Amino acid sequence: MPYGIFTPMTGSVSGIYIRLPPVFMQRTDGAFDLDIYRQNLALLERAIQDRVQPEDGLTYRGAARVVAIERGLYPVGAEFAHPLHYVDVAADGRDAAISPYPGARARRVKEIRYMVKWKPFYPSQFRPGVKEEGAPLYGNDAQGWVDNGVGWYLSGYIENTDGALRPQHREELMQCIGCHSGVTSTEFPQFTAGVGNTVDSTWAFPRKFSGELGWREMDYLGYLARTSVGREATPGQARLGDPINRDLDKGEFRHFLDNVVGASLYGDMPAAIERFLSDAIQPARGYYAEWPALDTASATGFQRGQALRQQLLRELTARGGYLTAKGAIHGELLYPPKEDALAAARRYRQVVVTQRYVKGKDVFPVTPLTYRYFRQGGEGFTHQDGQSYQVGDIITDRPVDTANPASVTYGVGSAKTLIDPDRPFAAGGSYFPDYRPLLTEPLRFEATAN
Repeated sequence: MPYGIFTPMTGSVSGIYIRLPPVFMQRTDGAFDLDIYRQNLALLERAIQDRVQPEDGLTYRGAARVVAIERGLYPVGAEFAHPLHYVDVAADGRDAAISPYPGARARRVKEIRYMVKWKPFYPSQFRPGVKEEGAPLYGNDAQGWVDNGVGWYLSGYIENTDGALRPQHREELMQCIGCHSGVTSTEFPQFTAGVGNTVDSTWAFPRKFSGELGWREMDYLGYLARTSVGREATPGQARLGDPINRDLDKGEFRHFLDNVVGASLYGDMPAAIERFLSDAIQPARGYYAEWPALDTASATGFQRGQALRQQLLRELTARGGYLTAKGAIHGELLYPPKEDALAAARRYRQVVVTQRYVKGKDVFPVTPLTYRYFRQGGEGFTHQDGQSYQVGDIITDRPVDTANPASVTYGVGSAKTLIDPDRPFAAGGSYFPDYRPLLTEPLRFEATAN
């Protein structure tokens, strides 16, 4: 199940592949056995998704019978490969003569990302101070890997100026640590890792669809291209709906929309989604208000508009308005129009030819609103030199802790995040510390649109 900010709309399409060490593929006599491997992959899936049953036993099968099944943990030696492809909205795998690649996936690769678990790490033994978030980033620039601090090596390969893949260095790989890092600081053992969206530092296996539906190429909810539409229209449709999150008893994508007012990696709203919401959310269709344009003239107006957008997004999902009559997620929320996809690729080429990946991997047609300053009063902050920001200014720096050079927080940003853990969902809150990215088993989906 793709996460909301990792859809073709964001400019990349993923492939996800897992491999366990040879011992998980062998009988007790050491011979290869595909059925043993299938059994062990199924056991691992249940362990990562917190679905292990007493009848599963305590260990893996075959030659791996000496390896314990551990709740929420991969065995040492587990590997993930994660190629990122360019977006090709004409590709859905139906016609191999056009493209054999599914789910809007172009033939051309942007990056190859790789993870291997090299040592055990037990979240249940973690306590504050065990893993320092500001610790140095250990790795090897020539070989292209970093250590995420909790048992995994992360590696990456990215296009050089000629388009061939080269190893990424530590500064470029630091982006990977943002999602695939360790366990959040807590006094109590917890199941998820990093920022709360991963299990044992990984995204894909926790969100895997159960059974055979989850053992196939990533196709972004069964994407079907529509070759007859214009370059600025939604290029295709999804065939799958919104799977129910096990703990929340509502759809994964619905939960995402309920807690954001920007559906991109950078917190703003892609133009294609903006057009869909502007058309769908109207009083004539029974909504409380029309989808508002954002007021950038004042901090108050901007914040008021964002609050209204959140309220209307929750009204949209409660009514099933993000689903088609057949129950699939609307393609307008997932797939970029052809012209948008091509424009994003052209902008990305500027990054490739300049090799300035350390500055980010996106070039924007305009500066996202989330990069601009819209705070006021006690919520505000200044530049590091104490100079004030004006409404709408591009945020170039934030104040940092300079009080004590010996402190672990020295040099760390000190501006308030405005995250309020005590603000209830009904009052506009969006803080979910106990979120787990786990789906129901067997799969259930949100009801069709009203």
